[in-house]
Amino acid sequence: MIHSHFVHLHVHTEYSLLDGACRIDDLIELAKKYRMPALAITDHGNMFGAVEFYEKAMKQGIKPIIGCEVYIAPGSRFDRKAKGISDAAYHLVLLAKNKTGYKNLMQLVSKGYLEGFYYRPRIDKEILKEFSSGLICLSSCLKGEVANLLLQGRPDDAKNAAKFYKNIFPQGDFFLEIQNNGLKEQEEVLKSLVSLSKELDIPLVATSDCHYLEKSDSKAHEMLLCIQTGTTRSDTKRMKFSSEEFYFRSPEEMNELFKDTHEAIYNSIDIAERCNLELFFDQTYLPQFEVPQNETPLTYLEKLCREGIKKRYAEITPEIENRIVYELKVINKMGYSSYFLIVWDFIRYAKDHNIPVGPGRGSAAGSIVSYSLGITNLDPIKYGLIFERFLNPERISLPDIDIDFCYERRPEVIEYVTKKYGASNVAQIITFGTMAARGVLRDVGRVLDLPYSEVDRIAKLIPFEPDITLEKAIKMEPEIRSLINSKPEIKELISIAKRLEGLTRHASMHAAGVVISKDALTNYVPLFRGSNNEVITQYDMNAIDKIGLLKIDFLGLRTLTVIFNCIQIIKRTKNIHIDPDILLMDDQETYKTLVNGNAIGIFQLESRGMRDLLRKSKPETFEDVIALIALYRPGPLGSNMVDDFIKCKHGLKKIKYF
Repeated sequence: MIHSHFVHLHVHTEYSLLDGACRIDDLIELAKKYRMPALAITDHGNMFGAVEFYEKAMKQGIKPIIGCEVYIAPGSRFDRKAKGISDAAYHLVLLAKNKTGYKNLMQLVSKGYLEGFYYRPRIDKEILKEFSSGLICLSSCLKGEVANLLLQGRPDDAKNAAKFYKNIFPQGDFFLEIQNNGLKEQEEVLKSLVSLSKELDIPLVATSDCHYLEKSDSKAHEMLLCIQTGTTRSDTKRMKFSSEEFYFRSPEEMNELFKDTHEAIYNSIDIAERCNLELFFDQTYLPQFEVPQNETPLTYLEKLCREGIKKRYAEITPEIENRIVYELKVINKMGYSSYFLIVWDFIRYAKDHNIPVGPGRGSAAGSIVSYSLGITNLDPIKYGLIFERFLNPERISLPDIDIDFCYERRPEVIEYVTKKYGASNVAQIITFGTMAARGVLRDVGRVLDLPYSEVDRIAKLIPFEPDITLEKAIKMEPEIRSLINSKPEIKELISIAKRLEGLTRHASMHAAGVVISKDALTNYVPLFRGSNNEVITQYDMNAIDKIGLLKIDFLGLRTLTVIFNCIQIIKRTKNIHIDPDILLMDDQETYKTLVNGNAIGIFQLESRGMRDLLRKSKPETFEDVIALIALYRPGPLGSNMVDDFIKCKHGLKKIKYF
């Protein structure tokens, strides 16, 4: 039983892109401060933040309610006749009661993007009927169908709409939503909604339609809407909210606002008690690789390993044999035999079709099984690489193999995987861009109509450092502080930009990530349609990992394309065939070239800092290059480790081993 005064059930986080300004961490913190036992997420048309919200709310002891404010077409979702956004769709809030409701919600929001997109991702009443089980429905704001028809002076149509939703959802699962954000239209509609509630026996529920956390955030939220619509603050026709009341009110404020309809407050608690979705992040849903008759994934994997290892080593020593047996045992125990076969299969496809594939990178190079299958081309025995960095029996997590393909032909490999496992089971992965320090300054500067040259000058004063924020930049750069103190318009620019900094700005396709599922992806993840019509997951890399789906990085590498083209030119002009996989690593001319810092165009060695490091350290062997790549990262570079390594290498300092 929930003991509370009120629960927010209509909330827009930053994933209502450029419309919601509630950061998930801050949102949960405020709910905790108000001692709210539960909280909903209902972003516009999507479920982008569902997994992050669920996990963070659970950690803070708040029951997460996963929902969505969907757009519902007045007619068919396939109809494209409406003249504008307002005519194209009504709003409707859906909340998942349980796993069935969550799965149905994923189906609905996926169809909104894949089938009904027109201005917005729209569903229609036909599919709402089909996927209504396990969901609680709220009639939404003034843009909801019932309220909208009442505003238009069409009470009979509003009544029919309310009856329709009441009939779709089981008794007590459809609510007429009432709001009070200081809009006179809400006051007008309120009496009619209360009458309709009594006449049709449909319960009321009060919500606050939160788009930002504090009342004082309304100005920053206004700027956010201007960024979304490409307008400026001075534009009288721009889209704006008609009040400053769309904030995360306390239970006391909500009780006071709705003291005459107190059952609507109580019903928010009733709904929260009935929403009991449990998500588990300890399961994996690996696709099953089809193996030949009379084989299991394990026996087939072992067979391929045994064939491959003979080609890799002239002699199978006890060390090699023991390593293979051990790795196969771990792979089998963790249930990953199919995973290795899937990766082996598409790499074999690429090589068979003359698509350049990289030699392997990351922890996968520590596996002799990967090496024997041709997934990697680095001998883990020769280089003393550790299998447990890749797969650790003590820590159950999906293995992670990043594979480089020729930049131009990478899509062919993804197409092969899509055909093999089914278009409904394969998708690329979403990624989100955030409003970083310089970008948010430029965005807000444009909205405020400030001269571009002035905003540009301030943006360029922000130091080029990793994870730089406006707060850090102000502390580091006295000129920014001086401008804030001397110019009110710059003070306003920085103040608004700081409130918006870090919010999610847009969604796009991850450069490499591809997810493969054992059956239809919509059983596990909602789908999104990208700008080039590609099908993309609505959950990002982290969430895909959490829910146990197989993700593989298909990296497109220009360097591989260049190497491939060079080999073709040499073959064509000199009639000499070069196989980069069998080149020896001891060519002294190559090391002399690197020592001179001539590394532009060489993957991972071409940055200015790395070229300086090559000149200082003077590599003589491949192992020296390995050490430099390991050292060239923020931790070692921020200490004396790199200088110490170089001094030790050149005998200027005594080496101390732990």
